[in-house]
Amino acid sequence: MVKQKLFSQMSSFKNKKVVEMFKNQDKDSTNVYFSVQLKPVGNACNLRCNYCYAKSHLATGKIMSDEILEATIKKIIKQNYRYPTFSWHGGEPTLIGYEFFEFAVQLMEKYRRHKQTVYNLIQTNATRINPELAELFSENNFGVSISLDGSENIHGKNRKFINGTNSFTEVIKGVENLQEYNIEPLVICTVSKDNLPYVTETFDFLISQGFRKIKYSPVFDSLTDNFSITSDEWFEYLKKVFYRWFEIGDPEIQVRELDEVIVWLSNTSLNLCSSNKTCLNWISINPDGEIYPCEYLKEQYRYGNIIEVELNTIISSPQFLEFRRVFANNPTECQKCEFLKLCGNGCPTTRIKNNQISSDGVYAFCGQRKKLFYEIKKTFDKELN
Repeated sequence: MVKQKLFSQMSSFKNKKVVEMFKNQDKDSTNVYFSVQLKPVGNACNLRCNYCYAKSHLATGKIMSDEILEATIKKIIKQNYRYPTFSWHGGEPTLIGYEFFEFAVQLMEKYRRHKQTVYNLIQTNATRINPELAELFSENNFGVSISLDGSENIHGKNRKFINGTNSFTEVIKGVENLQEYNIEPLVICTVSKDNLPYVTETFDFLISQGFRKIKYSPVFDSLTDNFSITSDEWFEYLKKVFYRWFEIGDPEIQVRELDEVIVWLSNTSLNLCSSNKTCLNWISINPDGEIYPCEYLKEQYRYGNIIEVELNTIISSPQFLEFRRVFANNPTECQKCEFLKLCGNGCPTTRIKNNQISSDGVYAFCGQRKKLFYEIKKTFDKELN
């Protein structure tokens, strides 16, 4: 009965913000939600993580000006989306400082329209989260995601400061500051070749630190580097996470990758860009105001500059139409697949064709998604029957 209750609770949507968006949207309007990723310091970062795709050591040093910040917030809110979302990203976005975020919040309040709900999300390594920032984020309902790969030794294998020292202690201090102001952060645990063997140890450690929202992020930058994991390795990792989570039996513990599959079992999907094409309602803006579909897709899809471009013209631009074509370009095997409407063939930047990364290929973790679905379904059916 405990497990039945657990699965009953888990199979309902956890992302209450997303549910609210769709539940309360105006029936006569298609302008429901839109997300903009802002990179106020670009790829600049105070860490040098071994597996990082951002190549922060090549960062230009540019920071976002007040002019670009205001133009972005004003133009996004002007589009009259019911739920505009600002996602702060990097590099390490907190390098920009407290005053920048304080000004951003003031601008949102200045331009926010009647019945609009503005959301803020920030992804941070947490090393610079002091009490002042934690209080600001708490007072303005920021959703906070922090990066932590496990216990001190596991985390320190790859997540180091520029001088080579382990960032673990400073991350924990940042998390404690967030918790002091009643922020329950989502923890992002990056899975690479280095921490594959420590599945249960890492999961138990994260739970012991008070985390109840967990997201695992597999490293996939190329087919040949020393950190990327295979689809089979990813499946075996998540299978062990699933059975450990199931053994603990606490419905308050949310694991994004498990939620995704459990929601699939009810024939719907979470609002994730890797499976639900939500990046068609998403743009990324660099410190200099340059606009792209996302941080992974650059020059060939550049939409223009936020100072010069009106956002409602982007969806008719050649770059956007090409991006949409590429995103929907699924090979025959995907078109025939029963999972396509749930999986969406993943992100175009993680598709493989002829053993090469190619946007018209098949999602690199296709096999993992199918195997995990059937693994969870098997347990689900057994438990409920």
